Amino acid sequence: MSTPIHDKNKQIIYLQQRLQLIQEMLENLDPVHSGTDDLQRLEAMFEQLQIKLKQFKHDWE
Repeated sequence: MSTPIHDKNKQIIYLQQRLQLIQEMLENLDPVHSGTDDLQRLEAMFEQLQIKLKQFKHDWE
């Protein structure tokens, strides 16, 4: 398990990096060769990002 990030600047950098990774994955999806596994991976990444957003939101309050 990773260490919690409490610094706001590091939180923003983390979010930017995760979103960049998701964007790269979307750009590289091939409609002909991609399947439900690829979509499930993206869905899991969005769910993980949502969890982090909630954690960061709590830190910012």
